[in-house]
Amino acid sequence: MENHIDQPEIQQHEPDLGVRSKVILRNGTVFAMLLIIIMLVTHMFRADLSEHTQRIAWGEYGLLLVAIIVTQLDLRARVYDGRILFGQAFTSGMLFVAYVAAVFSVFTLVFYLFIGPGVLDEMVVIAENSLRERGLTEDQIDAQMQFSEKIFTPVGMFIMVIIGYLFVGTIMSLIASLFTQRNR
Repeated sequence: MENHIDQPEIQQHEPDLGVRSKVILRNGTVFAMLLIIIMLVTHMFRADLSEHTQRIAWGEYGLLLVAIIVTQLDLRARVYDGRILFGQAFTSGMLFVAYVAAVFSVFTLVFYLFIGPGVLDEMVVIAENSLRERGLTEDQIDAQMQFSEKIFTPVGMFIMVIIGYLFVGTIMSLIASLFTQRNR
């Protein structure tokens, strides 16, 4: 015998994945373009901004969190009828991050190969000077510089952008999903 308690009927329907993809691609493209503009401006004014690179990086991460939240809220309204489960929000955030990481890493590769190839050499010099300022021995500096010279290549930066954005993006997507999920 079935027990019928007065409960509102929740209609479940399949989300429109085409709309979800369009929203993610649109928002991801806008955010990737913002990152590209930040990178180009930072490159043009690198002498004046060199002491602010850490703040700029943190600012980019803050913008990433905001962009993930905006994307999840947009998807919640357009695709999920105002209700988005944690898993749906997280998956959407990760798709957004993966797209941004792919676009921005390709631009990074193109940038360091063709637009600013000398920037990587400057980065190696800055890294070496930083190690000297910290008072490391020549052997310690040589050991760390061997690693740095492998990273500060166009392909190394390409890989670091992908890994970095996927790692930070995972954390940001988890955080954003906590705030954007709505089960009812």
